[in-house]
Amino acid sequence: MLTPTVIKEIRDGLITVFPPPDRVAVAADPFSGAHIRVISERFAALTLAERRAQVFRHVSEDQVAHLELLAPEEAEFLGVSDDDPPPRPDDLPLWPEALAHGQNENPRLHLPSQSFTPLSPPVVATFYSLRGGVGRSTVLAHTARILDRQGLRVLCIDMDLEAPGLASLFGVEDRVLDGHGVVPLLVQAEFDGAVPDLSDHLLRIDDDLELELLPAGLPNANYARQLALLDPAAWYREKINPLRLLIDSVRNLPQPPQLVLIDSRTGISPLAAPLLFDVADLAVVTFYPHPQARLGTAALTRALLAARSRRSTPESPVSPEIRFVVSPVPAAKQIRADYAARAQEWIKEWLSPARDEGGGSPFEALDELIQVVSYQEAIASSDSAFTIPAVTDCETIAAWAAGLVEPEDAALQTVSDGSDEPTKSQVLDSLSFTAETAEHQEENDLLRTFLTTEAVTRALSADTPVVIGRKGTGKTAVFRRLAAEPKTLAVTSPTGLEAHRPWMPGPDVYTGLETELGERHLQWRQVWPAIIGLAVVQQHANVPRPGWLSTPVGEAAQARYRTSDLVRDLRLLLEHPDAPLLTVEWLLEIDQALDGPHLLLFDALDTGFGNTETDRRRRTESTAGLLTTVNDLSLQMQNAHFKILLREDIWREVTFPNKSHLGARSARLAWADQTDYLRIALKQAWQSETFRTLVSGRLDRNDFKLRETPIEYWPDNFVNSAWVLLAGERVSGGRTAFTNNWVWTRLADANGDHTPRALVQLLAAATHRERQFERGNPYGKSILRPRALIESLDDVSEQTLDALSRDEFPELQPLFEALTEIGNTPFDAVQLMDSPGNTALIPLAREVGLLEPISDSRTGNDRFRVPELYRKALGMGRRGMA
Repeated sequence: MLTPTVIKEIRDGLITVFPPPDRVAVAADPFSGAHIRVISERFAALTLAERRAQVFRHVSEDQVAHLELLAPEEAEFLGVSDDDPPPRPDDLPLWPEALAHGQNENPRLHLPSQSFTPLSPPVVATFYSLRGGVGRSTVLAHTARILDRQGLRVLCIDMDLEAPGLASLFGVEDRVLDGHGVVPLLVQAEFDGAVPDLSDHLLRIDDDLELELLPAGLPNANYARQLALLDPAAWYREKINPLRLLIDSVRNLPQPPQLVLIDSRTGISPLAAPLLFDVADLAVVTFYPHPQARLGTAALTRALLAARSRRSTPESPVSPEIRFVVSPVPAAKQIRADYAARAQEWIKEWLSPARDEGGGSPFEALDELIQVVSYQEAIASSDSAFTIPAVTDCETIAAWAAGLVEPEDAALQTVSDGSDEPTKSQVLDSLSFTAETAEHQEENDLLRTFLTTEAVTRALSADTPVVIGRKGTGKTAVFRRLAAEPKTLAVTSPTGLEAHRPWMPGPDVYTGLETELGERHLQWRQVWPAIIGLAVVQQHANVPRPGWLSTPVGEAAQARYRTSDLVRDLRLLLEHPDAPLLTVEWLLEIDQALDGPHLLLFDALDTGFGNTETDRRRRTESTAGLLTTVNDLSLQMQNAHFKILLREDIWREVTFPNKSHLGARSARLAWADQTDYLRIALKQAWQSETFRTLVSGRLDRNDFKLRETPIEYWPDNFVNSAWVLLAGERVSGGRTAFTNNWVWTRLADANGDHTPRALVQLLAAATHRERQFERGNPYGKSILRPRALIESLDDVSEQTLDALSRDEFPELQPLFEALTEIGNTPFDAVQLMDSPGNTALIPLAREVGLLEPISDSRTGNDRFRVPELYRKALGMGRRGMA
């Protein structure tokens, strides 16, 4: 960069040659040389070469980065005034300047997605590829179809002026008229300083679609002549900028589009630069990850990092969003994954210098910036994008673009306007999400918010003896729901619940019983009938006592029956040599004496045994004995029905005769339906009268009233609409564009399982954050802004990992520490093999959803991925994060 002294010397020398009234302006280029403008009367009779020769007699050519030599009449025509400084690279979104800016060490990005701010329409997405043959135009066309299907108004503009093809790809080439299209419009703007009404130039792709095309033009001799007149570099040195005028004119259409998709020319073409570095809100860079594309696409990416879009002001710079399409790759699953991994490594390197306003990485995870598009023969051989189904790989690309669009839905009121609809603050203040575990929830709250699904209905049925589920899937909620029924007899229960009694067995009881069984050479299946019988006696007065004993059982030694009484009575029952046979007969007598159907309820078969290795071994053996008892007796008993709530990993590890028979009659509590998962949140929010008023007022129809219908029976479209009012439709910037998908993805474990608890914890934390945000920055698009959800994920991750390590699987603690030390996910499996103890824990970690096995066919290495639900709490980065 030239020093101020050298710049002054150049300016003083030129003023000597071109004294007033001639005008001289000189500015330093940030990289090299100077930008010089001279306006002189003597230039009127000179050619450009002659003008340059006069200047270069006094200034060395290697000192000049840009030269602008005008006669006064030319300066007036171009609108150049004395107040205008000579153009500088940061004003010019052209290839030399943009690529030079890309050499900055740590460019600061100001992304709309980072501020969670939707953009006013139209949002412009430029589809670009450094090389041809990668399917850029095809990807654009199918993305446009998907966006149109989502109800968005989309305009496609063919800016591949040297090789126009969108009209053919959309099947409307025969409707392009001479003198219509981009090239004629740009030429007219250069001469007239304005763009005429675009309406006559647009082609509606189909009468049933909102999708329109502005073609490049009709390729003929006149088109070629007009194309040769275009000079994109000059547009950014003059007052009249035809490209910006064209983009601005889109807003003036009678029904302006929400999205503009631009198909750019490949390579370092003059027009491609401003399409990327100026008008684009979103740059979709398409490339095939071949080494030939690596250096060029890296330079392009660095230039985009330094770019500022047309939306920028001196006070508020705005960076274009950057996304990558890897195309076309073979469709085989593993090969596709390998290409994605290679592209991610490259892109990680390309984006690594970028920093956000706080100095951190502006990109949360690279896999959310990349979409792989597989090669499909049907696409390659089709004449039109509309003769085959839309490419599903393009749905993510559509979400990137749609996620930046400002919604047109009616905003929520931030202040009252006198209408019956409550304000957002009123709704927000009234919301309460109960994030406590079912053990600690008030019974009335639990029953009001209990959601009945098909799986839950089966779990509640008396014909289902075993209910299986992960911790947090609702087993305890089912237990409490059943325990509240008048003819339920709880045998085991978590402490602290209404159903728990002082006599119920705990770790010490089970430890003592194991010793007793060993001394008497008995098995657990032979003691459970005695435990069950004594439990019934404590809760039902009109049942028989064991007839073979002279000493009565079931009576308290002191004020009330306790575990010491239970252990004493069990010893009495087991003393008889025929105790196993007699206790079963006694239990069948009790069944006959019951006045109608009763439920024998069991919970706390996980932590109820303790957490040492010995305790867990005892739990497995005891549970196997209980399940054997259920298998043997359930079909013999007429009034008493077993209901055992069991953690999934315990069910998997127990072995007993005819396990498959009992498994066929069991129910698994799992949340495999995304819409049902959202119902959990809505059922809790529905306890707010103001939320009910808001949602009913917005969504009620003459033939369907939400207040009159339980949430379990709302149609899916009503569930989704209510969710949008609660949490918004899209996460800005296309991380996972739809909030329901984002929640579903982030709250899944490595097995794809979901728990209601994690969802409610997320919404509870988000509601707390939203109240803080709303004080200083009101947000009217939804009750909870997406930012509140995103920032609350860390809280959920911490709570979920804590529950896993403290309550469920404390034995995994060494593995948690190893994962934290590894630091990134995914990772090579060998990194966990340093310790035999960690190796032994891997099967359990996979079973509980902490680790997902993946493979890399390029290296042959086995790898593991840690899901988002646990990654954040473990302090692990995502491999590929920039």
